[in-house]
Amino acid sequence: MFYKKVDALPSSQASWTVEVLEAVGDILGEDSCQKKEKVELWKRDPVECVRELMGNPAFRDSIRYAPEHQYADEEGTQRIYGNMWTANWWWEVQGHLPAGATVTPVILASDKTTLSRMSGDKSAWPVYLTIGNIDKAHRRKPSAHATVLLGYLPVAKLECFSEKRRALEGYRLFHLCMRKLLEPLITAGKDGVLMTCPDGKVRRVYPILAAYIADHPEQCLVAACKENHCPKCLVPPDKRGEPVFSCLRDPTRITDVLKKSADREKPSEFVEWGLRAVHPFWADLPHSNIFSALTPDILHQLHKGVFKDHLVSWTTKAIDGGADEIDRRFKAMLKHSDLRHFKNGISLVSQWTGTEYKNMEKVFLGVVAGAADERVTRAVRAVLDFIYLAHFETHTDDSLKSLHETWRDFHTYKTVFVDLEIREHFNFPKGHSMEHYELSIRSLGTADGYSTEHPERLHIDFAKLAYGASNKQSTYIQQMTRWLERQEAVHRFSCYLAWAVTDTDERNSASSPDHEPQPDPPPHDCLQPSSQGTPCQSAGPSSALPAYPSLTVAQVEADFGAVHFKTAVADHLQRLMSGNSRLLSLVSTRLHDLTRISAYKQAKVRLPVIRQVSATAPIDIIHASPSRTGPHHLRSMIPAHMSTVLARDPGHTAPHHPFDVMRPLAGLRVARVRVIFNLPTMYDARALGARGPLAYVEWFTPFQVLDNVTGMYIVSPSTRRRQRYASVIPLSDIIRTCHLIPCWGRQIERRVVVGDVLDNHTSKFFVNPYLRHHDFILLRLLSNT
Repeated sequence: MFYKKVDALPSSQASWTVEVLEAVGDILGEDSCQKKEKVELWKRDPVECVRELMGNPAFRDSIRYAPEHQYADEEGTQRIYGNMWTANWWWEVQGHLPAGATVTPVILASDKTTLSRMSGDKSAWPVYLTIGNIDKAHRRKPSAHATVLLGYLPVAKLECFSEKRRALEGYRLFHLCMRKLLEPLITAGKDGVLMTCPDGKVRRVYPILAAYIADHPEQCLVAACKENHCPKCLVPPDKRGEPVFSCLRDPTRITDVLKKSADREKPSEFVEWGLRAVHPFWADLPHSNIFSALTPDILHQLHKGVFKDHLVSWTTKAIDGGADEIDRRFKAMLKHSDLRHFKNGISLVSQWTGTEYKNMEKVFLGVVAGAADERVTRAVRAVLDFIYLAHFETHTDDSLKSLHETWRDFHTYKTVFVDLEIREHFNFPKGHSMEHYELSIRSLGTADGYSTEHPERLHIDFAKLAYGASNKQSTYIQQMTRWLERQEAVHRFSCYLAWAVTDTDERNSASSPDHEPQPDPPPHDCLQPSSQGTPCQSAGPSSALPAYPSLTVAQVEADFGAVHFKTAVADHLQRLMSGNSRLLSLVSTRLHDLTRISAYKQAKVRLPVIRQVSATAPIDIIHASPSRTGPHHLRSMIPAHMSTVLARDPGHTAPHHPFDVMRPLAGLRVARVRVIFNLPTMYDARALGARGPLAYVEWFTPFQVLDNVTGMYIVSPSTRRRQRYASVIPLSDIIRTCHLIPCWGRQIERRVVVGDVLDNHTSKFFVNPYLRHHDFILLRLLSNT
C-alpha cells in the first residue's frame, strides 16, 4: 500500500528506459557459432533532464541565462573568472546562435564504481548531468539536487571477444552507448527547445555539451586515444614533461582520421596521435569541442598524481635519511585544529584519501625545508603554490598569471631530480596536465566547479544506496532505477509541500493588520581583501559562560604558564588610562596571587569572506586550555592546547588599524595565546573603556625575515630583558590563528619534545602559509607581491 501511494505521486518527465544491445564476438562457441553477449543501457532523455533543471523554481536565485564579463577593478583591466557564465566558452558559443537564444551548457560526469562489499563483482557506471547555468556553489551540493542521473552504462566483461580485441571492443561499446544516450542533444543543440524557466519566462534553450568531468583513464576513453597520450592536445608522449604549449586536438581532424581508418585506409596521424578505432559519440554534437570540454581534475591530477605519487616520492629520495627522516618530521609537527597530525609519520598510512593528501600538502614545504637541495625545496614550493592557486573559486588575470609562473618555476627546478639520478624524464600524463589549467579556467571557469570529488560523492546516493535497496541479483540495475524514481517522487512532493506551507504563511502574514513590509536584505558581495575592509571580524568567546569561573592568579601563572600575568595586566591597565590621571584610582589596586578571575577554554573569530576562497565566512577557533589529567582508565596527561595567532601589536598600531592590501601584515605579529580571561571585577571595565574578554599572549619576533627559498616568514620567540615578551591585549585584537613549523635544518634532532618547542628562546619557526587557503592569500599571494 505504501509503495502504491508513492507510485501515485507525480513522476519526472525524464523517465527511465532500457535498450538491450547485443555484442557479437570473434570466439566460436560449442555450437560453432560466434559467441554473443547481451548488455543493457539504462537511460533518460537528456533534454528532459535539462528541462527539469532549467524549470526548477528552487534554482531561481542561482541561475543565469546569459554570459557576463566581470572585472575586479573599475578600469576593467582585471577580468574575473568564476562560474561558467564569466568565462570565454559561453561567449564564443553565444556568437554562433541566433539572437535571443539561451545557451544551456551541459556538464557531464562519468565514473565506474564498485557496488559489492567484501565479495562479489557487481559494478555500476553512472553518467551524471548538470548545467552551467546554475551557480557552481549550488550545483555541487548533493542536497540541492542540481545534478541528475542521466543513465547507467553497461559494465560488460565482453568474454565473447578474444583478449586481443576485448579492450578495443570495450572502447567501441562505450562510445556506442554514449551516442545513444546523448542523441537527443543533436537536434536540440541545433534548433533549440522551448523551456519554461524559474522566472516564469519561456526561452528557446540550446543544450550544448560544454564540459566533461572524468579522471585520466576515462578522459582517454572519451577522447578515443591511448592512455600514454594527452587526451586534450597533440603533444608527443616523449615530450609531455617539457614546458611546451601544444595545440588542442581538433574534433574535425580527429573524426576525419578515424573515418579513414574505418575505411581501411592507414593515415599516419592515426598512430602518431595515439587514436583508437572507434566511432566517437561526440562527432555529431553541435557547437561542441570534446577536447576543450575535458576539465581539470584536481583530485587525481594534482593531489594524488603530481603531489603524492610523484613529488613526495622524489623528495623522500632526495633527503638524507629518506622516509625515516620524513616520518620524524611529521611526528614532530606542531598541532593545529585545522591540521591532521600524522603521529606515526606517513610511511605507515595504509589508505590514502583526498583528505590525507591535502593535510600533507599543508606542511610538506616546512618538512622539506633545510633537509634537501635548495632546488628540491623550490620545486616543492612551486607545486604547492600551483595546487593552492588551482583551488581558487574565482580567478583574475593576475592570479592566472601567478598560476602560469608557478608552473614555469616547477619546470625550472625539476631538473634537480635528474641531477640526483632520481628521475630520467617527466613524461607522465598528470604532470603534463598542469599545462592545460590556465586555458581551461579561462574557457570554462574555475576548476572547483568540475571536481571529480563531486561525482564520487554522488555515487553514494545514486549507486551505493540504490544497490543496497535491491536484491543484488542479476536485475539489480532495474531495481536501482525503480528505487531512484520513487526517491525523486518523494523529494519532489516534499519540495511542493514546503513551498505550499511557506506560500500560505506569507499570504497570511501579508493580510495581517500588523504586517509591515520589510526592506530587502543588502546584496551579498564576496569581496577580496581591500583597503576598505579588515582581515577578520572581532574575536569573541565561544561560550557565554567561562569554562574556568574562579581561578586564582597563582593558578593562572602556574597552570597556564602565564608567568608574567600580573605585570602584563598592570601594563594593559596603564594603556587603558592613556595618561588620564582621573582614572588612576581605578587601576591603583594591584593583583595578588589570590585574586580571582574567570577564563575561557576557547574563542571564535569569523574570517573574512574572500571571493577566491569561499562565499561564506569560515569560523576560526582560538584555544587556550592548560594540560590536564586524562580519563582515569588511560592514566595519561592531555597536553595543553594553546593556539598561535596573528594579533595586532599594541606597540605599533591602533586597535582598529585599517587593512592595507599592499601591506597585509602591517601592524600584525605572531603570538601564542596562554589565557583568555575577563578583567577582574575589582576594576571598573566600563569606566576604563575595556570591552570584552582579554588575552594574555607571548609574542614572537616581527615579520622581518623572509626566507627566499621557501617564501615563508621566519619568526622566533621574542624576549625583553632576557625574559619572554608577554602582554595582555583585547581578544578582539586577535585576527586569526596561524601555524608554526620548526626550522629543523639538515636533520631533525632525535629527541624532540613537541610541547616545549615553542618555549625554546633559540628556536626558529616558519609561519605556515599553507594551513588554509585564507592563510595562503594573506601570507603568500598578498605578502609576496
